[in-house]
Amino acid sequence: MKAKLSKAAYFYSLLILIFPFVMFFLMYKFRMITAGYEHWGITAFLVFCSLITAFVVIWGVFVEMTLRMSIITVTEKNIEVVRFLGLGKRRIWSTEQIDGFITKGFRSRGRYQEYCYLIQNNIAIAVFSSVYYSNYTEIRSEIQKHIKHLE
Repeated sequence: MKAKLSKAAYFYSLLILIFPFVMFFLMYKFRMITAGYEHWGITAFLVFCSLITAFVVIWGVFVEMTLRMSIITVTEKNIEVVRFLGLGKRRIWSTEQIDGFITKGFRSRGRYQEYCYLIQNNIAIAVFSSVYYSNYTEIRSEIQKHIKHLE
């Protein structure tokens, strides 16, 4: 069974990729508006905006898009994970290599969301959630057939 990314995953990816261009444009416009003024606060604000932009892009690309927005394929003998929306590095594990999986649920914005972590040697090797996958429950139940649930 192959995981299907939800519309929210593609929307968040689009936002992450567009964000630095929007911020650059807004900082450029702000600099044009304040062109005649010299004050340390203006420079500090622009540096702060640049740092926030860098943090959002790094977090979005290296955590959200690379780890949590992977394409997962589950078979009887293997679990295949392709990082970065299915465009990145492909990793394949045998179901015997994986120690188990853990699920963590929480409420956010009035909805229940759940994350599932595949564990190997006490390290999460793959993460998928109900936020980013439209067929999350089917993938989780398929994993439950082949891998044990850790408490």
